[in-house]
This record gives sequence, structure tokens and C-alpha cells, in this order.
Amino acid sequence: MNKENAKFEMDLTINKLVTAFEHINNSMDSHGDEIKNLLIQYNHKDLYDMGLMLSEIHVIDCIGKNQLINATFISKELNMTKGAISKITSKLLKKELIKGNHLENNKKEIYYTLTAQGKEVFKVHEMLHKIESEKFVKILSKYDKEELGIISSFLDDLISEL
Repeated sequence: MNKENAKFEMDLTINKLVTAFEHINNSMDSHGDEIKNLLIQYNHKDLYDMGLMLSEIHVIDCIGKNQLINATFISKELNMTKGAISKITSKLLKKELIKGNHLENNKKEIYYTLTAQGKEVFKVHEMLHKIESEKFVKILSKYDKEELGIISSFLDDLISEL
């Protein structure tokens, strides 16, 4: 391939990457809306009416995936400040989606667990991630093992450079 064709192919690939990133960003923006739609679809209008923010849903997800976690753990896991986590957990406590608990030997630290309603939000969020994952499986199933290795290497390079 001559230099001119190689540059054209590189530019075309970069444009496709930019388009893919734009689609992913738009998908992330609509993530909260999709969860709200699933809440309605699965008869959780009461949870929908709470007007959950995406950050609240991600805190619920973090609590649902882990046991005996505190604000420090959540802030590190979600890469958010402890102050932001404190505000979010306060809202979630008021909405009765999480509970704050103390260990018998540590009355200072608050550990969070999900309430029954919080578990429902967690399940719906997990369902959305499963739906999104299935889209990637459908796309990636078109490629053989060697091609998947190349894709994986490319993604590793992309992640390490970004």
C-alpha cells in the first residue's frame, strides 16, 4: 500500500473511531433514561417517580456489587470525592434505597447496604448492562479468534494511551 492510500485508510479509521466514541458518549448520556424506561416497563413507577440521578444509580450499583462498603470505598471505586458520595448517600438514605449500618466494634464508620427497593434498582441496572453487553457480543461474534486478538490488542493500546 502506498503512502497516500495508507494515510487515507488511517484517516478513515480515525473518523470511524471518533464516530464510535460519539455513539458511546450518547449512549452514556441516555443510560439514565434507559434505566428509567426499564423501571416503568417492569412496573416500578414508584422508583421512577423518585427521579433518580445517574450518579445515585451508580452508587446503588457499587453497593449492590460489594458487601460492607463505606463512603471511602465508594468514592475510590467510582472516582468521586467523599463529599459527593456523602451527598448522594444522604439522598439515597432519604429515599430509603439504602441503609446505613454500624459494625458492633466500630460505631464511627457507616457501612451501606441496599433496601428491598434499592435491590430493585440494582437489578434493573444490571439488566441494562446485560442488554448492552449482548450488543457487543453480537458484534464481536462476527470475528474469529485471531481477529479478536487484534481487536483486544488495539483496545489495550487505546486504554493505555488514553
